[in-house]
Amino acid sequence: MNRRKILMIMGVTLGVFLGMRYLLPVLLPFLCGWLLAELVYPTASRLAESRVGKALHVTKTGIGGVLILLIICGAAWGLLAGVQYLTGRIGECLRYYPVLKSQMDALLAQCCKGVERMTGIPAEKSSSYFYCHIEELGNYFFQDGRGMDTAVDSIRCCVFVVGMLMVGIVSAVLFLQEREKIRGFLEKQPFFMKTRQLIRELFQSMTQYFKAQIKIMTVICLLCVAGLWILRVRHFFGYGLALGILDAFPVLGTGLFLVPAAVFQILMGNQFQGIGFLVLYGITAVVRQLLEPKFIGNHVGVSPLLVLFSVYAGLFVYGGTGFILGPFSALLIFTISKNFINKGE
Repeated sequence: MNRRKILMIMGVTLGVFLGMRYLLPVLLPFLCGWLLAELVYPTASRLAESRVGKALHVTKTGIGGVLILLIICGAAWGLLAGVQYLTGRIGECLRYYPVLKSQMDALLAQCCKGVERMTGIPAEKSSSYFYCHIEELGNYFFQDGRGMDTAVDSIRCCVFVVGMLMVGIVSAVLFLQEREKIRGFLEKQPFFMKTRQLIRELFQSMTQYFKAQIKIMTVICLLCVAGLWILRVRHFFGYGLALGILDAFPVLGTGLFLVPAAVFQILMGNQFQGIGFLVLYGITAVVRQLLEPKFIGNHVGVSPLLVLFSVYAGLFVYGGTGFILGPFSALLIFTISKNFINKGE
């Protein structure tokens, strides 16, 4: 690779970083509106050109607006139903808080006794250490007005999300109304064909990546369901599916649940399940390492190590959203480099 290509790749990387960091937050509601408009346009076009549509003299924009409204209402209904369900569960937890607290105290006492058997540290000392840190954590969140600051930040975030949602809905309707004009203008631009090719390649790479992840996730789900069934875990099917889905996220993996569960079971004296959880974690980790090069490396052309690095770097560069923006940025850099720089365009 010559110096010119290295400089071009560095320039592309810098451009992608600046775009994701500063330009994407501004354009995000309009991008969502464009995607929503493209989603409903085929159906709106068919309905407007049907006999009933022509008889009623309805337009594509009008039908598309109604479809967008139905989608938004359906999503809002699902969100409200989820919030209502969670509120009910939280209310039940608060109602049974004394019972839950006594059960947690009993479990903590058993764990501390397990620590005493394994390490010789007195159970009273480890228990007081745990409660001391719980108290410090509570003081951190609620002293000096931190709780109020958190509430204010949450309200600001909700207002910001609602504002972005409204801009996205309005822009979706406007994109439907101006679709032909925008398309005609873009087709006259010299960069339109290259940009469309880039977007097509990017979507193909993303599709291949998600297909590979679904295949791996299916195998991990089956392994977790079978492993939890062998270990005689209640609700093994639901927990196995949840572990398989969790394993699809980089950095997290099944160890986020299995390792703490194994430590807890060993401290409780259940050696069979504790060691079984560790063995299951080892099997899923090995299987993923064997399948990732085959599915992701061969089909997408991106190294799994690069995917892991992109997630890790994305968390530092973009913050919490780097979990998604990191791999997307890496895939975008890879697609641009493969289709333009390597071809000498």
